Amino acid sequence: MDTLTIELSAAFIDNPATPDHRTKVELTIENPSKHLEVKNQEGGPRSVHKFTIKDPHYLGHGSTYNLTIEQSALILALSCSLANQRILFTPLQPYLLATSKQYENIPAEIEVIDIPGEKGITITEKTRITESVSTVLGTKLSLDESLLLNIANRLLVYRIFDTSNRDLKDLNVLEAIKRYRDALMATEGISCYSFLYIAFEKAINADRDRKYKDFDKAASAATGMSENDVENLRLFNNRIKHALRNHADSATLRAGESRLAELSRNLKKATNKAILYWI
Repeated sequence: MDTLTIELSAAFIDNPATPDHRTKVELTIENPSKHLEVKNQEGGPRSVHKFTIKDPHYLGHGSTYNLTIEQSALILALSCSLANQRILFTPLQPYLLATSKQYENIPAEIEVIDIPGEKGITITEKTRITESVSTVLGTKLSLDESLLLNIANRLLVYRIFDTSNRDLKDLNVLEAIKRYRDALMATEGISCYSFLYIAFEKAINADRDRKYKDFDKAASAATGMSENDVENLRLFNNRIKHALRNHADSATLRAGESRLAELSRNLKKATNKAILYWI
């Protein structure tokens, strides 16, 4: 039987990895039935996880859906991400290229020693040593195999890569999933938040357009989040997206940035529920 091997990195929604701040997830699969295995591998700045799928049809490859390997990898990344509250799984490993300064001539330090009857000269070469200290933020995550495969099947049945002959509701849900995929590829906090919020808004408004308090109420009903928490997500997104009109807007933006980790966690939970509500 053919097997499919997919490597994904694990991104913390509330603590993006940087060159000097690595993240590491110890991932395990609950209730395994031998359809799917995972091996945790070293990687930086994010940990890497090697998935082996014993029968690729579970991810739509070489079966009824005839997906490419890349599309099947996205099905897995989406399924793993939608199945947990904190981690986004992605085929992307972000790197920041180094910046440094080079000196044409490294100056030497010359010391003249006055010795009776002669002059002594000592030349001391200067050596520059650059050190970097890297911290690792780790966590454990357990994903239920049956839940992963269930979400993967729901995404396949919904035909997330096919926009032909779809009604407006389906097109909005597909747009929400597309923006969720963009969030998987984001490398820093604000851009990830922005893509997730677009996904959240499109999923909540899939059946009709809602604004302000009407949106908060519908989102609360769909996700179980309080209307006040939904409003906080919405207002912070507005301040990211729109120009500041007054100092109150600036204060809202700064306050949201200081709470970005908390808001991002809340937004991911809500977006997961909003998308899974429709598929």
